[in-house]
Amino acid sequence: MSRTQAQKQRQRCLREGKLDPALQRLHWHGLNPVSKATPTLKELQAKQQHKHKSRNLNHSHGDDSFFHEDLSA
Repeated sequence: MSRTQAQKQRQRCLREGKLDPALQRLHWHGLNPVSKATPTLKELQAKQQHKHKSRNLNHSHGDDSFFHEDLSA
């Protein structure tokens, strides 16, 4: 059987004395480092509640009250 292009490149690197690319790969020993978990209902609600809050922080100065003067007295 013929060799793939990647196999040919690996063999060429080994012949030239370069590092084997297989040695540079991480070994996880059967563990999958990327496991996707679906968010819980509380996580989804918290995400929606805090969405875009950092963008609007400079607009609220905490001075949103009004002063009403009673002129009828």
